[in-house]
Amino acid sequence: MNIRHLLTLATLTVATSVLNAVDEDILLRGILNLGNRQAFSISNAAGTESAWLKLGQSFKGYELKSYDAESETLLIVFDGRELELSMEAVVDADANASAEDRLAEATRMMELMNFEKMMDDALAGQMKAMSQMMRKQMGSSASEEDLAFREKAMREMFSEIDWKPIKEGMIEVYAEVYSQAELKGMSDFYTSPVGQATLEKMPEVQQKTMEVMMPALMQATQNMQQKLVQYQREKQAKEATAE
Repeated sequence: MNIRHLLTLATLTVATSVLNAVDEDILLRGILNLGNRQAFSISNAAGTESAWLKLGQSFKGYELKSYDAESETLLIVFDGRELELSMEAVVDADANASAEDRLAEATRMMELMNFEKMMDDALAGQMKAMSQMMRKQMGSSASEEDLAFREKAMREMFSEIDWKPIKEGMIEVYAEVYSQAELKGMSDFYTSPVGQATLEKMPEVQQKTMEVMMPALMQATQNMQQKLVQYQREKQAKEATAE
């Protein structure tokens, strides 16, 4: 065997080892569709390092080159060599994930979400919207004292909620419903700037959503009340005729 053959074999061996190393060292854990583009959750195999990236960006020297939406395959480039990544590798890893692993990842996700503060802020926004709806619904028929009492009762009701057991129950639900990879992908998202902005602005979005829905809810409530009144009248008329 001449020197050229030895060099060729050596080159092939090195290339194979590099591709295998890439295959083992990087995983596609999640895909977030953003209209006409995507964001990808990329991590190392151990899951200790991760990031949400777009095409053209790099993770530990691996550049995200292109994405095939039909096959959900991401093409990456490492040291001039191309490799396709898909979610299948993560699914295989999920098969070996224990319930304890999922619980741990779900707990981490809830901590990143700052669950208790998020729920307090969300309820505060909903209480404000409900108070506005109640004032419009009751109009001038209720005194300011009555309205103040109802608002105080709502605040006391919400303040009595203990979020700790609810949080623990939610962790179990997430660990039961979602896979290890899906939980990891959500955790990665909430550590990103977009994820943090989503959490920070969610209470405001919920409050504004409630305000948008309020007129429709009030109209639906009035329609239902009218139907109930009409039903009672018709029922009483039938009973009177029967007698």
